[in-house]
Amino acid sequence: MNEFRTEEEQVEALKKWWSENGTSLILSVVVVAGGWLGWNTYQDNVRATGEAASAVYSQLVEKAAQPAADQTDAVKAEMISLAEQLKKDFSSTVYSQFGGLFLARFATDNGDFETAVKELQAVIAAAEEGPVKLTAQVRLANILVQLDKNDEALALIPAQPDAAYAAQFNEVKGDALFRKGDMSQAREAYVAAKTAAQEAGINTQVLQRKIDNLTSAELVAEES
Repeated sequence: MNEFRTEEEQVEALKKWWSENGTSLILSVVVVAGGWLGWNTYQDNVRATGEAASAVYSQLVEKAAQPAADQTDAVKAEMISLAEQLKKDFSSTVYSQFGGLFLARFATDNGDFETAVKELQAVIAAAEEGPVKLTAQVRLANILVQLDKNDEALALIPAQPDAAYAAQFNEVKGDALFRKGDMSQAREAYVAAKTAAQEAGINTQVLQRKIDNLTSAELVAEES
């Protein structure tokens, strides 16, 4: 539930940015091309498209937030259809990228990692620098680790992750390094992830278990 709420907040933030900055970016082009009449028409079209996309996205979030027990095959099929609609009908908006994130999630849940990778790569290629791209990057990195493509996963991790994503990126970095057998660097990554999680008020139990398990493994290796 937290993840869906976070994604919804990201959309609202992007919509707010567009309302504050989008006008100044395209105003001069519109004036030259068709004057104020063209500008008003364009505004109406953008508003209508945004409202339609928002309605579809709201339906998708509402269904995805239902308890797993209530998500029948029919509901899952409808969620996939809504996500595909966002990608197809609203490709010029950020909602299309959120559709891709959902499709990647559904594919991962079904064990279809190949489709999930393609969806996330498409989102990364289309998204501007910011929350949407970072979300896609960290999710793709996690999938690549599961596929034992650890170097590819590490290549997706920023040298200085955004504070809001530092815990996630450092955790997946630790996972990749652990699988590569680099225990020392893996520990550093997990500790950095735990510190970032604590600062963000995120539960650190899973990270602490990874640190403890790594410590145990190192002790066994030393004794042998």
